[in-house]
Order: sequence, then C-alpha cells, then structure tokens
Amino acid sequence: MCINSNFQPIILVCAADNNYAMPLAVTVRSALANFKSNRKIGLFILDGGISKSNKNKIIKSLKSEQVDISWIQIDETQLNNLVLTRHLTTTSYYRLLITQFLPPEFDKAIYLDTDMVVKGNLEELWNIPLEDNYVLAVQDDVELYISMSDGLRNYQDVGICPNHKYFNSGLLVINLEKWRSDNIGQKALEYIKQNREYVRNDQDGLNAVLAGKWKEIHPRWNQMPRIYDYSSWQESPHPEDIYEELLHKPYIIHFTNSPKPWYAGLKTECTHPKKDLFFQYLDMTYWSGWRDTFWRRLARKFMKVTSLTTSKL
Repeated sequence: MCINSNFQPIILVCAADNNYAMPLAVTVRSALANFKSNRKIGLFILDGGISKSNKNKIIKSLKSEQVDISWIQIDETQLNNLVLTRHLTTTSYYRLLITQFLPPEFDKAIYLDTDMVVKGNLEELWNIPLEDNYVLAVQDDVELYISMSDGLRNYQDVGICPNHKYFNSGLLVINLEKWRSDNIGQKALEYIKQNREYVRNDQDGLNAVLAGKWKEIHPRWNQMPRIYDYSSWQESPHPEDIYEELLHKPYIIHFTNSPKPWYAGLKTECTHPKKDLFFQYLDMTYWSGWRDTFWRRLARKFMKVTSLTTSKL
C-alpha cells in the first residue's frame, strides 16, 4: 500500500498504564481537536493495566466518527530483565513491540507519549516523507548527541559514532516496513539487556540501534521544556527562525519534566509555561473539571507510606 494513500487511516499508537489513563485521553483529545482532515484515525492503545472504569472514560472522551479505538494487551514476557524505576515502568518499553500487533497492511505509524498536548494537524506530520529512514523524530533538547547521552557513554565500546544526533522517542513516525524487515524492536531490547549497566530506558536502546538511520524533523513536532531556559536564540542550538517557531508556535508540547501538570508533590508545582493547555484539553474529556488538589496529594502520600510499611511487614 502506498504510504501517502488518501484511503489509508492515520495510525496513531499510545501506551499507558492506569496512572496515565487520564493524560492519554488528553493527548488524543487534543490531537482530535486539531485534526483537519476527512481521513480516519486508527488509534491503537497499548494497555498496561488500564481499569475498566478508565477505559470507559477514555472511550467517552474520544467519541468521534474520526477515530476507531483498538485495545492491545501486551505479552510482557518479552520485557523481562529490563531497567525499571519508579518513573520508568514496563509500559515505557511497549513501543519496541509495535510491529507485533499492528496489522501487516500498515506500513507507517505515529507514536505519541501520553504526556503531550497536540496543537498541530497530525495529517501534516503523517505526510512528511519517510524516504528510506527507520523513523522521523526530533533531536532531544538536553542530550543533543550520542556523546552527550549518559546511557550511551560506552559508545566507543559498541562502535557508535559519537557525533550522531540523539533523538527523543516521545514522538516517532515509524517506518513499520523497515522495522519489521530489520527486527528493530528486538534489536533494541537485546541492546538494552546487554548494556544494562549503562542504559537508562528504551530511548537509549533505540538511539543505539538507529544511530544515523533516522530523519530529523522540525522540533515544533516535539517541543521539550529546555527551549524556555534560553534568553535568546543565540543561546539555543537553533537558528533564529526555528527557535521562534519552536518557542511560540509548537505543534506538540511534551511535558518531559516533573512534576507533570496533572500530578504535583505536596510542596512542588508544575511550572511549565504551557501547563494551562493541558487543562484546556482535559476539560474536553470525561475528566472535565478534575484538578490535583492538596488533599489528593496528601492522600497519595499517605497511600505510598502505607504501601511501604505494609511491604516491610
């Protein structure tokens, strides 16, 4: 099938556990609100344990003639012996298995992390030519090159060129045909397991396997928070025109830092300049009006302490 066929639905993939059910709804709701096309979106949700109640809320939030939702249960036996932390769960690795569940007639997919708000038209992203690249992505805002990645600091030992750019894996346009033929997901998993002492996450594994084999797209498609730290374009790694577009007219806002807009700590608040956008689209979902109050934070703290105490008994 031709990649740019007007009859092929736009394939969108997101992964979430129950903690990210609400942010997932916001991410996709924002994408639908700004989708200017007659095509349909085929949404594949990689389900990391979303409750039945939250699934119903997601379905009601995304009710639209333009989207068809498919729930995918992942066999996690392939994801044993991986690096996991409080913030990095098994669900984070689901994207590596993407070719195992998408129908073979689909040759391209957009993957979005669920801590994003979409302001651009995804059809424009979909229509960017893949050419012979494995993925389209945006350079990371902190670790710009392989040599700057703490998770790939053994690049010399594994033969990776340090000057290759390092991409953020929160937004990927994936060439499914090339991923299938070269078994990219499995190669990334094997790399992660073999280099556990260095690798921090699936992003490191993908960058190791795809170094020099991906195409960089405009950073507006994955605006990360570092852009707000520069006082001018001269301080940034971007030319003036790209800096201005990235700062003032992002297509996708990626809340990579903690705390996230929806969950804060007892003494910390999200300070991201675009956090109000999250709640603008949240109020278009079945979670409309929800806000993270002090009492909710206190309850979470109590539950965490109780859980730790119980586990020690």
